[in-house]
Amino acid sequence: MNHPFAPIRLKGIGALASMASFLLLFCSPPPTCADPIYPPVIISAEPTYTTNPPQLVIAGANFGTVKPGVTIKGLAATVVTFTETQVVVQIPASVYTVPGTYYLSLTVDQSITTATFDITLGAVGPQGSAGPIGPIGPAGAIGPIGLTGAIGAKGATGTTGPAGSIGLTGVTGATGSTGPAGALGPIGPIGLTGAIGAKGATGTTGPAGLIGLTGVTGATGSIGPAGPLGPIGLTGAIGATGATGTTGPAGSIGLTGAIGAKGATGTNGATGAIGVTGATGSTGPAGPLGPIGATGAIGSTGATGATGTAGPTGPSGGLLDFADFYALMPGDNFATVAVDADVSFPENGPALSSTGITRINTTQFSLGAIGIYQVMFQVSVTEPGQLELTLDGNGLAYTVVGRAAATSQIVEMALVQTSAADSTLTVRNPAGNSTALTITPSAGGASPVSAHLVITRLQ
Repeated sequence: MNHPFAPIRLKGIGALASMASFLLLFCSPPPTCADPIYPPVIISAEPTYTTNPPQLVIAGANFGTVKPGVTIKGLAATVVTFTETQVVVQIPASVYTVPGTYYLSLTVDQSITTATFDITLGAVGPQGSAGPIGPIGPAGAIGPIGLTGAIGAKGATGTTGPAGSIGLTGVTGATGSTGPAGALGPIGPIGLTGAIGAKGATGTTGPAGLIGLTGVTGATGSIGPAGPLGPIGLTGAIGATGATGTTGPAGSIGLTGAIGAKGATGTNGATGAIGVTGATGSTGPAGPLGPIGATGAIGSTGATGATGTAGPTGPSGGLLDFADFYALMPGDNFATVAVDADVSFPENGPALSSTGITRINTTQFSLGAIGIYQVMFQVSVTEPGQLELTLDGNGLAYTVVGRAAATSQIVEMALVQTSAADSTLTVRNPAGNSTALTITPSAGGASPVSAHLVITRLQ
């Protein structure tokens, strides 16, 4: 079972240094004080699964010569072995079977002090098939030099306080990890777009208002007598000079209206137009119209049907970033690719305008964001051989692809997960092979052959 504990940095280093200084000062003057007591310090806590139950190896300093007390999540852990610098305990079953972060406490004698540390228990994954033994991991970094003990308070003889203990040598790097896990399953299909909610029913139309009744047509009035002829129009004023006299009041019906006073004589003006013949007498008044029927009331508008609820939005697509880099042969990759050397893709293909996948040089490419990338390449190679992906200079064993005969391309499709920004990706002739590879020029015809490296960020 694989239960990785991820140690978290020890908290309170400054507090421990202050405590050590306080103990040294408290012990002055030297002639009457015992040797200084140094509190325990935990440097690391690493699990081992070669035993049942699993054990936790705690490395540090000042653990003393008496068996310490150890608790994980407040539960007592059985001490298997102990020394001044290392304590091995059995992990309680209720801890290592449940993922989570737990509080580790190591007490060196109740009269001294307690060191604490946080450990994180990862989720339990399925037992993978045994892979090949991984390469030996690099040697662990040398542990930091222990804090120099504080100078004792000046006593009668002014002696200098003892020097702090030398820090422990860093723990040896962990054995290489178990062979790679099985290939990741294919990317799940993009979620379907949620169905559009059904349209609410249209409200029913209210009944039409009643059409008002047509009013009764009034009786036709009798034709009145013919009116008298209208007066003859006035003769136009003579001459432009002198204001035209005002028109006298109309005479009584049938009589000619009085002629207006003659204006002052001026130049002979144009002959006035002949007056309009008087209007024919009006027809007698028509009988009154019957009343118009009242307009029927407008029917009320039917209520609008409720809008159907919108279907859930489908999940967004997984494509976040992409870029294509390629090479043309002849021209590019004119020399063989040596063992442990990288294939060149010096040409830029289509890419997202704001892409975080960029070129470092002709063989190295930067993956700007931390995430999961789908990487595909195809290269025509003359010799039987292999190619693999590398991440930050390290070959990814699970990405090795090859061919036994010179009759086809070498093609790769794999997922690569990064844990740091601006990681570097290459396509490499793996170390340990014996053959330099020739990238085939003009394979199968006269046109230059392309090799492509397509990188897509999915998460």
